[in-house]
This record gives sequence, structure tokens and C-alpha cells, in this order.
Amino acid sequence: MLMEVIEFIPSIETARMVACLSWLLLHRTLSDSGFTLGLRGVDNTDCKSVLLIGLTSTLWSAATIKAALDADIGPSLRSGDGDGDGGLLLASPRVINGLRIASHAPIITQVLFAFWLVCMGDVLLARWSNRPSTRLWRGVNSHTPFIWNAGLPPAVYWATIIIFCVAVTVSSFLSIAYSPSTTLGILNLLGLVIFVQGLGGSPRNPYTRSSHWYTDSSLRIALPTSHHEGTMYILPGPGTGIDAVWSPKIRTEHTEADAEIMTLFSHLRADRWVPSEPLERLRTTLAAYQARVRISAEQAERLAAWIYLDKDHAESASLRRIECLRAPGMHLIGRDLMFALCHAEYLVFMSAGRLRPETMAKFGSLRLIRRSGAGGSAARETVGYGRPGLEGYREAVEHVYAMFGLPVDRAAVEFGDSDLLPPKSSFALSTGGSSPAKTIEEYVGQLWDLSTKHSESTFSALYFFTTVWAMEVGNIGGFHFFPLRVRNRDGDVITQLVMWRQAWWVACLSQLVAVSPTMFGLFVAGFVTVS
Repeated sequence: MLMEVIEFIPSIETARMVACLSWLLLHRTLSDSGFTLGLRGVDNTDCKSVLLIGLTSTLWSAATIKAALDADIGPSLRSGDGDGDGGLLLASPRVINGLRIASHAPIITQVLFAFWLVCMGDVLLARWSNRPSTRLWRGVNSHTPFIWNAGLPPAVYWATIIIFCVAVTVSSFLSIAYSPSTTLGILNLLGLVIFVQGLGGSPRNPYTRSSHWYTDSSLRIALPTSHHEGTMYILPGPGTGIDAVWSPKIRTEHTEADAEIMTLFSHLRADRWVPSEPLERLRTTLAAYQARVRISAEQAERLAAWIYLDKDHAESASLRRIECLRAPGMHLIGRDLMFALCHAEYLVFMSAGRLRPETMAKFGSLRLIRRSGAGGSAARETVGYGRPGLEGYREAVEHVYAMFGLPVDRAAVEFGDSDLLPPKSSFALSTGGSSPAKTIEEYVGQLWDLSTKHSESTFSALYFFTTVWAMEVGNIGGFHFFPLRVRNRDGDVITQLVMWRQAWWVACLSQLVAVSPTMFGLFVAGFVTVS
């Protein structure tokens, strides 16, 4: 049986060509089409890409092993300087020949694939068995998506480097010493240098500029930040509630948040904004996000059950669950959580054509249908809009807490007993034509009326309110930008796969450098043949 399998293994040249052309085509596809992020392997482009690289590398390695077994016996390696039988036998001819031929194998990608399988297997087993991971690779020290080696503990890092160096240098030096041409051995050593250097971020992989698409299990919300890393909220998915994960900043994930929301924050700080600006910028951000989402009708119904408080839904309990940590001493009415809720409601609203009629009938409970142009009628008065001032704000807050099945925190709705004072001057209220508030309760009521006047939904009004509050009052009185916090800074499986791109980029690049003469020869041969 084994011999029959071996017979189907192609030659080194064929396996090398298949692998290299597959990698080049994969790079072109990823650059043009981008990445789909998902917890299931079939939905995750990173996972499928690694498997393609790993399997083609394994085929290439198998072809090399077959060639070594079929090769003629070469010279032996003995101590001393003679070429005869004198000296101590250090390595048999078959070993020398096998190691020399091993220089043709994709050693770097093959070893990296084995290490990746161990690391990802550990992460997945820890996730399925609810046990702590051994953390062979961690994202806590990798502050950008390019510094892969920072995720390795020092002992693991040096052990990994030694394995790569020994595996490549031994076969390369033997190739230089015993092969008719020294080119392959020299290029292998050059590829090793590129690989080790690249693990630290140079050259950088180009995939942060590629599009990133989201699926049912990975509806990631990139929170606005000026840092190179930060928190991302993940909307409830199959069997899970809302979560927060740490992630390096991927340019295309933060494009709209940086261009629109960070600009809004800048205008708010400088008092150079108008009340219509928050909704306009939020709309642009939500529309761009929705264009990158591949959401199923089932997931849209799942999100609808969450935001419309459908307790009869089969996953009602898991939808209300908070998977991450809550900020100590803070209530849930924070700017970034409201930002995430705006995304959830918008995804449901834009899935109207695929939802059940009874679900669509609930649109009006959280969105002003008359301002949205979607038609239909409201199931009841839009939450937060039927009552003026403080009472309307409290109604909206109660709805948010009901989504999580939690009692309302007193600090979120009761201001009379607090030591909070209204801001001495409020640019927001002055632009809205309101007189200066004398108490914090009066300020909350006036700000909520202004928020509903310049918003189109309950959550967009809450986002307006919390954004202005953060600028004019600050993170006091139980308010905070992001009330949900990550459990650790290692990131989830998706984040870790994203961080591994740098290692795979430089690994493939180093292998392509090693076989560049062969690839160039194939190109020339093909060009001459076609001509």
C-alpha cells in the first residue's frame, strides 16, 4: 500500500512548480479579493490559505524524500583531509546524499506548518475543553500585525530559530560542498536570513490593505482608536453573546472609523461641529461596514431577536450573555457599546428583504420609519422618542439593559443623588438653541432631546448622547467609552490567524527566493515555447 502511494508522488520539479505557482496565485487572490473572517475553517480565508501552503509544502517535501531514496549513493563524510578511506566515518554516503537532496525541500514552510498545527491545535483544544491554553504563541506582545516573533516566549523563540537554522544550514552547506552547483545552497541561506529578519516585521506583509469580510460568527466592530492596537467588539453569533477581543489595527478594518468617527471626535473637541454631523458620519460608517458583511438570514433573525427582546427565540439565553468582562464600577451606557449596537440594528434593518414579516414589523420600535424611507409601520412608539427629556433617556437605557437580561444600574439613570454637575458651557446645547442647564438632570434631559432630534433610531440617539457626554462631561459618574473589556490581550482565534500572516508571508517569500532560478527558467522556457 505504501509503495503504491509513493508511486503517485510527483518529481521534485513538478511538486516545486505546483507549490510555487499555487502560492503566487494565492497571493494575487488575497490581494485582490481580500480575507473572509470566520470561526469555522471553511469560512476563514487565513485557515484555508495556510492549509494550501502547508499541503503543497508537504507534497514538495514528499517528492524530495522520494528523490533521496531513489538517488545513487554519494560520497561519505570522514574526518581528516583525505578523500580515500582514511579518517573516522562521520556520516554514511546515504545520509550525506539525503541531506544534500534535502536542500531542494521547502524546509522553512514545512517546519512552520508543523509548528502552526501544534499552536492552533492547542488553542482549539483549549477552547473546546474550557482549559487554559499552553500559549506557545501569544498576541499580548505583538502590538502590530507585523511583529510575529514578539508573540513567542524567549525560550520558544530561540528554540524555533535554532531548529530553522540547523535544518536549513546543514542541508545548504552539504549542497554547496557536494553538488555541481552552489547556487541552491547559497539561495537557501539567503532565504533563511530573509525569514528570520521578516519575523520581526521586515519586509511587511501587504495584506493589511486587503479587504476584510465578516461572517455570522465574526461580526467584528472596529472601535475608533488612534493607537496601533485596541479593542474590537464582536456581535452575538451562533451560541454566543457579545464579546470583546484585543486585536492589532488592520488598516482596512478601521478605514471608516478612522476617516469618519475619529474626524468627528476631532471636531467635537475643537467645537467645530453641527448637530447633524454625528448621524451623517455614523451613516457613512455603517453603510461601509454593511457592504463587507456576508450575513445569513438566520444570523439576521438572531440579531433581531436580540435587539427586539424576543425571549421566545431558541438562542435567547446565549444572545443576552456577555462573554467578556465588564469595566468595574461602570454601567453599560458607553459610547463604544452604543456604536456596536448601531451596527447590529443597521444590519437587521438592511436585511429586510430576507426577514420574516413579524420581524420586519418590529423595525419601528427602534427606528424612526418616517426618517428612514423603508416603509411599513412601527410596532409601537420608537423607544426613547415617545417621552421627552430624562424620561425618554431612561426608557432607552432600560431597553439596552433588557437586551442583556440585566437590572438597570442606578448610576445609568439616576442623577439626582450624584455629585455630577452640568458642564459650565455646552457647545452641543448652545447649537441646539437650549439655555444652559442648571442641574445634571436638566442637562441630561436637554441633551437627550437634542440627540433624538438629530438621530434616526434609538441606538443612534444613544450614540449621539454618549459621544457628546464623553466630550463635555467625561468618564465620570459610571460612564466610560467602552464598558466591555477583553479578558486578555492574546486575541481570539481569528486575531491569532491574522497575526500569523507575517510569518507565512516571509516563509513563502524565502522559499521563492531559494527557487528563483528555477522559476525564472520556467518562465523563459514558457515564453520561448509560446513565441
